[in-house]
Parts: sequence; C-alpha cells; structure tokens
Amino acid sequence: MAAADSYDAICRSHSRDYILKKYYRGPAFYTLRCGTKTWGWKHIKAGHGWDSTMDRRITAAIWSGDPNGRGGYSTYTRNQCPRLEKFRTLFGTPAGRNDLLTAYTVDRAALVGAATC
Repeated sequence: MAAADSYDAICRSHSRDYILKKYYRGPAFYTLRCGTKTWGWKHIKAGHGWDSTMDRRITAAIWSGDPNGRGGYSTYTRNQCPRLEKFRTLFGTPAGRNDLLTAYTVDRAALVGAATC
C-alpha cells in the first residue's frame, strides 16, 4: 500500500506523462507513467488495483513473459495444454509506444502460441 500512496502523491503533483517506474526486458525498458483514467498507473490502480503483487506480476510478465500478440507480454501456466494466460500487459499510450497502457489478471486459454493438445 505504501507504493500506491507514494505514487498517488507523486501523480497529484506531476503531469500524466511523469514516469513513475521503468520495467526491464534485457536492455529494453517499458515505462509506467502516471497516466489517466484510461491508461497508465491511474488506470491500473482504479480498474485493476495496485499493490506489491500487481507490481511483481508486471515485472514478471515484462521480464520473462511471452509476447501476447496484442502489443505486450503475458505469463502463462506451464505444463498444461492448452496453456492458460494468467496475466497480461499491454503497451502504447498517448505519451509513448513503450509505455504501459494496462495490466491485469487473465484466466483463459492462450490465444497466441496455443498448442494443439
């Protein structure tokens, strides 16, 4: 909760384009900006909730997830056929194409790379 309170305070005094955090995938990085009700941290907090678990899931999806075919990375169940998509990130905002648009939990069959069982 402390990070959410801190981010909330920061975003109250900065523009929607302010970068709160960078998530890395090798040398590439993706930014989390304050955003608005439709994208970025404010959107994620209001629509999907923000806590340390959400932050860890975003980190895992970006760092080691698979491309999800929708302009982001997702984590999937392992050793299951078909694989289930568990968590999704999407990129591209009015502020930049490598900005986190949204992130959320998903529990359904993977649309990309689904193996025939």
